[in-house]
Amino acid sequence: MKRLLWIGCITYLLIGLTHIIIGSLLTEILDYYDRSYTDGGMLVACQSIGFLTGVISSSYLAKYIGRRRALVSATFTISITQIAFVLLVPWAWWLAIAVICGLGFGIIEPLVGSLIIDGIKEKQAVAFSRLEVFFGIGSLVMPIISGWLAATDLWRFSFLVLGLYALVICGIWMKVSFGSFENLMGKSKDIPENHDDENPIFGKNRYLFIGFILFFLIYVGTEVSVMNFLPSILVNKLGTETFAATLAVTIYWGAMVAGRLGAGYLAERMNYVRYLLVCCFGTVVFIASLGFITSLWMGYLLIILIGLMMAGIFGIALVYANQMLPGSTERNTSILIASGGLGGIFLPLLTGGIMDHFSTSVVSIVLAGLSVFMFLFILISGVRKLVPTGV
Repeated sequence: MKRLLWIGCITYLLIGLTHIIIGSLLTEILDYYDRSYTDGGMLVACQSIGFLTGVISSSYLAKYIGRRRALVSATFTISITQIAFVLLVPWAWWLAIAVICGLGFGIIEPLVGSLIIDGIKEKQAVAFSRLEVFFGIGSLVMPIISGWLAATDLWRFSFLVLGLYALVICGIWMKVSFGSFENLMGKSKDIPENHDDENPIFGKNRYLFIGFILFFLIYVGTEVSVMNFLPSILVNKLGTETFAATLAVTIYWGAMVAGRLGAGYLAERMNYVRYLLVCCFGTVVFIASLGFITSLWMGYLLIILIGLMMAGIFGIALVYANQMLPGSTERNTSILIASGGLGGIFLPLLTGGIMDHFSTSVVSIVLAGLSVFMFLFILISGVRKLVPTGV
């Protein structure tokens, strides 16, 4: 069990690194190719399209070629794409390669997540939170690596570092034996034939499934919006200098990593519903308060609190959803992660549009208002007690 969990963790570290690397180096990439930020947005969008495609296809790959082969293929794909980036290929190729790279880590995230949920039956929240911690560490470490290499004008070798790491992870998934968990590495057998179970959106649990889809869409969309617009909120609200405003993102991710370290243990003690209710309520209150700050230190304090509240929501809610929804873990996980991906694309667009026309207070109220749905949904699902909700 420990071997499976730790390999899952270092694989989630790969996802965190891959997820953030283009954004960390976007200025250097655009300067080298003499491209605009619109082109940069297109590059990020191409990777997001690949990610969503990979998430959606991951359960089918697990069913037809097996989890191990799917993971080996996906990690090798990431390695090849990063090495291609090092070569500074023509700009049009970057767009195509970004799609393929996104496809790779889009396949990995739900497969490893469902593997941990299927393989580890005790304290699932603790195990999944550990995955989330490593994802967060990757998101923290990559800007440091790429920033240092950019300062020495060697920024493109950030892709080489990541490509070599992906190759190591590929070799691990290819060669390591998982003992009693080896049966989980083959083709998935748990996708039921019953029409209602195979199509949960149209089955007896359709309203519950739709609720979880909206939950993950709003959560990820809110997380991405907060992460990307924090500097702008501080600049517009307080006239903060660029460095101090950008530091808010590092503080936010630091709080996320710290929160994830304890999220699983808290969720197991409190049970999943109570934990999610507390965190969702805190998210609503602290995001709403962000638009009314009067000093930078108050802003930093609220950012820490928001990070701590949001840290464990995704992982714990994913475990909770798989307990409540019958059928394939891979299918449920991939659909819900894909929903989050859609939220991460569309909700920041809404947030940006609001910031163009209204004050930062309106932005915080809108995001907090959307987060109210998460609190209400968990409250209603917990009251129904469809299945046990934790320890």
